[in-house]
Amino acid sequence: MTCSKSFLLTVLSVALLAGCTTVEEKPNTDNIATTTSVDGVKVTSVAYKCRIDQSESESQGQFEKPFLIEYSGQEQAMLVERSGSYPLTRVESASGSKYESVDGMQIFWEKGDKATITLNHETFNDCFLVK
Repeated sequence: MTCSKSFLLTVLSVALLAGCTTVEEKPNTDNIATTTSVDGVKVTSVAYKCRIDQSESESQGQFEKPFLIEYSGQEQAMLVERSGSYPLTRVESASGSKYESVDGMQIFWEKGDKATITLNHETFNDCFLVK
């Protein structure tokens, strides 16, 4: 019977301690954005990937092209990719936020987690926010 009593006391102790346990939820990291300060100007960087369908002659399947958008305020952004950085200015759009280069060759248009990116007249329609 001593074995039974000690087992019962152990189970009771564990049950009581379980009532005192708290669980903290991890912070929401759905949208990953990095904010830094450059010469006193707040710059927020957000990463996007665009899906690219390859024709059967090139290669089968889908590939993703990375882009980085750096916001400095609400009116200015920088489109960054391997070939260089392109300054963009916010322009009027019916929905979402749209930014264009002065010559119109680079365009970034976002709405929620989706985006369309035009780089040197090549448009990527299937772009998404990297989380």
